[in-house]
Amino acid sequence: MKYISQHKQRLIIFLGAFALFVACQTGPKRIDSASDQGVTSMGADYNEMVEWAQTLTQRMLQDGFLDSAEYQPHPVRMVISDIENKTDISQLPKEIVLGRVRAALRNSGKVRYVSTYGSDAKDSMTRDSQDLRNDPLFNASQVPRAGQASVARLSLRTQFLFHAARTKTQKQNTYEVRMFVTDIANGEIVWEGFSDPIMKVSKRRSVGF
Repeated sequence: MKYISQHKQRLIIFLGAFALFVACQTGPKRIDSASDQGVTSMGADYNEMVEWAQTLTQRMLQDGFLDSAEYQPHPVRMVISDIENKTDISQLPKEIVLGRVRAALRNSGKVRYVSTYGSDAKDSMTRDSQDLRNDPLFNASQVPRAGQASVARLSLRTQFLFHAARTKTQKQNTYEVRMFVTDIANGEIVWEGFSDPIMKVSKRRSVGF
């Protein structure tokens, strides 16, 4: 009986160690970014932010304001204005949305972005290159002349919005994005649009919630 007991103990120890080994070998795996295998949180997930960008770009282009005579010939210059994060996500990766919007509009041939100023996609090299004029290491004739930088005609402002609702048994988070384009020359809003809302619902814990 004593031998059987020891044998069982060894077997249990072995099985436990093996289970731990298998668990340790279960590491991360790559999944299709367009699939539904990703983690779903109560916040705004990656696929949903990509969806926002695609939806807003499509609505902006379909509106037709970029094709008006005021903004011809193409491309019209645009700058990224204020970006407001009004959600409960402190480190919201806004670049996932804005970068795709910028790329799609530029690829349409209708918009060209100014990167010397604004709230996103700024490139410091335009201004920094001016400081090279008096540096003997560089060819001063290759430094852009003063007054060559472009001024945008349109500005794109973005707001990431959030609303929370709760009952005794459930909570719901709703996220959406608002964008609007202003004509800098006259201060008029020439386009405004919202993404489709993303709603997340979960059950509330009965204690400690």
